[in-house]
Amino acid sequence: MRKIHLTPEIIFKLYNIKKPEKIDFAFSFDYKNLALKTLACFKNPEKIINFSGLVFWQADYKDKKIIISYGGSYAPDTAIGTELLCFLGAGKILRIGLCGGLKKEMEIGDLIVADSILDYTGVSKFYPAKLKISLSLNERIKKIFGGYKIYCGKVCSTDALFRETKDFIKKIKDKNCIAIEMALSGFFKVAGFYKKEAGSLLVVSDNLITGKIGFREKKLFERLNIVIRKILQFL
Repeated sequence: MRKIHLTPEIIFKLYNIKKPEKIDFAFSFDYKNLALKTLACFKNPEKIINFSGLVFWQADYKDKKIIISYGGSYAPDTAIGTELLCFLGAGKILRIGLCGGLKKEMEIGDLIVADSILDYTGVSKFYPAKLKISLSLNERIKKIFGGYKIYCGKVCSTDALFRETKDFIKKIKDKNCIAIEMALSGFFKVAGFYKKEAGSLLVVSDNLITGKIGFREKKLFERLNIVIRKILQFL
């Protein structure tokens, strides 16, 4: 019996895939379409691996080696995706995705930077490490997107999309959460476990206070396109 039954190293050997020699920066998206759009920013990206629906590409930018990934949508698969990014050697990882706003004044397309996480997910308990968010990455995010409405604060991670009840929302608002999503706890816990520098940028897709749902609004897609166009400024 192995100490750990399955690891990224075992997966790469199983698929006979060679690990890249050096990775400077990695982007982890919570939707595959966002990752695919981002690939257009780079010349000749190459797929590294497609494992359990999670997809990882390698690309070059000037003298930098970059990974673009669909790294999972929920805490468990995001933990798997982040494990793979850490194994691939990414020292800095930026998570980009959607969230629900918890302030009445938040509009569709506003930006959220997490400085702490309220964790209501299950996977994080398997990673006995302090959840750490990179202050320097957060400052870079705020600088790059300084011309847009941006909020910084505590974000709640939950496993139960269809159980965001009034009582639950009141409970997490009372704990000073400004947004809610489903993956950052797994992302930051795994990154912290492997001592990686990690940050996140979320785009408000709905508002749980006003009831506004903007999943199909033009404004949301326009803001996501802006985020993707500014990706290169992190490198």
